[in-house]
Amino acid sequence: MPDQSDPQTEPPLEASGSGTAAGETPVSAIETNLMKVAEELGTWLGTAERKTTDFLAQRNVSEHLVKIRDTAARLLAQIEKARERSR
Repeated sequence: MPDQSDPQTEPPLEASGSGTAAGETPVSAIETNLMKVAEELGTWLGTAERKTTDFLAQRNVSEHLVKIRDTAARLLAQIEKARERSR
């Protein structure tokens, strides 16, 4: 029987019977933490995707508004020229 002070003796198993040595994290806890990290990453990526889509949509709206403004200015200029010719 090995002496308790023997440095080569493995530490005793936890009383829970999980099969891990004292001080080690059980596999189920690691998996739980990994799932939490994966969920947080998924949430972060989903938020980034939504914000990017919103930004691009706003940019697209801005481009359309610029085209509408330019078209309106061009049409008003044509109306002004026609009005001056009719005088």
